[in-house]
Amino acid sequence: MAYCFLEDRIPLQLTHAHPEPQRRVADLLPSRHVVLPFNLRHNRYALRGKAWEQLFNLFPDTISVSSDGYFLVFHLGSLPPKPWPITIAGVQPYFTTDLNDDGPIPPIKRASKTVLRVSAERNVTKLPPARIDEAFELVIDYFLSSKIPITEIQYWDTFFVIVLQSEEIDMAEVPSAIGHCRCYYLFEEEMGRPHPDEFLAQRIRDPNGDIVDNSKYDVLRPGVMLGSERHPISGLELRTTSGVLVEDFRGERYITAASHGFPHGDRVFHPSAGGREIGRLTMELTYTDIAIVKLHENVQFVNETFEATSLGVPPTTLVDFIPADETQIGSEVYMNNPFTGYSEGTCGPHSRLRIPSDDPYQGSIQWIKARWVYMGQGFIDRPEDGVCGSAVWNENGQVLGFFCYAGRPEQLRDWRFMVASDNIMEKGFKIAA
Repeated sequence: MAYCFLEDRIPLQLTHAHPEPQRRVADLLPSRHVVLPFNLRHNRYALRGKAWEQLFNLFPDTISVSSDGYFLVFHLGSLPPKPWPITIAGVQPYFTTDLNDDGPIPPIKRASKTVLRVSAERNVTKLPPARIDEAFELVIDYFLSSKIPITEIQYWDTFFVIVLQSEEIDMAEVPSAIGHCRCYYLFEEEMGRPHPDEFLAQRIRDPNGDIVDNSKYDVLRPGVMLGSERHPISGLELRTTSGVLVEDFRGERYITAASHGFPHGDRVFHPSAGGREIGRLTMELTYTDIAIVKLHENVQFVNETFEATSLGVPPTTLVDFIPADETQIGSEVYMNNPFTGYSEGTCGPHSRLRIPSDDPYQGSIQWIKARWVYMGQGFIDRPEDGVCGSAVWNENGQVLGFFCYAGRPEQLRDWRFMVASDNIMEKGFKIAA
């Protein structure tokens, strides 16, 4: 039977000689998506018998293949030549020669040191979108009553990853399960969250010497470079990325941007401080890093993304916002900006982030909705200082949220933290038609 790769329709023959199986390795160089008879994105339990054999036969020197249903991790004797495929059997692959490297599989190595099951009378596994808040409420209520400070909760449908404020917290005092969901733990120190003061002036060249897209566009769209006013002494500026065109209940139109990208004034430029002034910041949504920019009258903005010409990917019209909880873990997501180019990724866990995350004694603790998204192996090595503010959307052109930062811990390597669209929807904004 012949299988094929999308885009260039390259045949992949899985043949077996006798008495020893003979491996036929596909030429992956021009292909983007490897199509097999099963699709793990549609059926994460499709790995049976021959399915494993087909995965083993894709690359030479394959030692093992593991999967959590959302990703495929290939442990190899040597890495295959790049470029690597974006998906295999519908999910993103990860390639490594390190047998201890788990890739993007969830960080579930640190568990409680006791058998403490909380709210055992409730079952919050695999909740529908309308009830996901119930899972977070169980966790928040328990840790608040126990006076154990936590900074973030990730809900993976069947288990929680909970971020503890301090490494001094005794792992024998935290639950092993809440509401029938197993609990795993990280420490805030491990999360590598950037402080607003740590954002640097955006470099124009990436480590390979390639120039990012600092073109001047007459008609702006999601994913163009924005510049701030220069620092009054150093002359440095911050560069970020435009989000989407929105309108409020009065019909007034604005664009979204990253709040931290404009520390020296409210003027917004394209593509940089030496270019055209396109608008002014009028509002910041507290703790979300989302800013609202009023465009000048002569500035045009359309909610249609750039075409990824080299990949043959047409532009996408962004039509509306979608609440964070309505996107399933494992769903495809997309992003395009002048610093990293077009990216296809995977939507990860639901998240609630405590605000402010560095003050466990704040009187009124608030939580914002967010998601983690995985944008592909090696994404962290691409230039991403200015990616903040980029819209992340699904296959239907619905915007899930906005890129906020990239954590640096090994447990979440190549994962990106995205502030959910809920935070701007709650302020009465919608995507402008």
